[in-house]
Amino acid sequence: MRALIVSDSHGLEQELLTIFERHQDVDLAFHCGDSQLTRDIESLYPYRVVRGNCDYGHDFPEEVMSKIDGRTILCVHGHRQDVKYSLDVLQHHAKEKQADIVLYGHSHVAKAEYRDGVLFINPGSIRMPRHRPDKTYAILEVDQNRYSVDFLDMNGDRVNALHLDGTFL
Repeated sequence: MRALIVSDSHGLEQELLTIFERHQDVDLAFHCGDSQLTRDIESLYPYRVVRGNCDYGHDFPEEVMSKIDGRTILCVHGHRQDVKYSLDVLQHHAKEKQADIVLYGHSHVAKAEYRDGVLFINPGSIRMPRHRPDKTYAILEVDQNRYSVDFLDMNGDRVNALHLDGTFL
C-alpha cells in the first residue's frame, strides 16, 4: 500500500495537482487540513480531505477513516488534539478509533514516529514549514508488517533526515 500525504497547503492549488501527478501510483491520497480551498476545486479531487482550523465555512469532515491492507488509517488536522504541544491526546484518540496509522498536520512540522503501536505522520507544510526550510509532503509505504515513510520536497526530492522505517508490533 502506498499513500500520499499533504497538509497545510493554505490556498495552493497547482502545487497539489503537481504533487498528485508525480505520484499517481499511490493507492490513497490524504490532505490533513488547512487547504483553504473549497470541495469543488479540481486540485482537491484526488485527496481525502479533512477540515483544519483555517478552513472556515467548509464542509470537510473533522476526520477521515480508511482501511486498506488490514491497516486502519485515521486522518485529522490535529488542532483539536493540541498536536503543537504533545501527541498524547491524539494518541488517546487513535486508540479509541483503533487506528494503526494516524495522519495529521496543524504544526507545519514534518515528522514521523512510532509510539505505543501507532505510526504517527505529519507531512509538514507545502506552503509554510516550521523548524526546517523544506516545504514537504510524505509518502507512506506499508508491506505487511513493515512501513517506510519518505518526506519529499516540492521538487520531489527525498529529505533523507526525516526518513523512517520500521515494523508494526
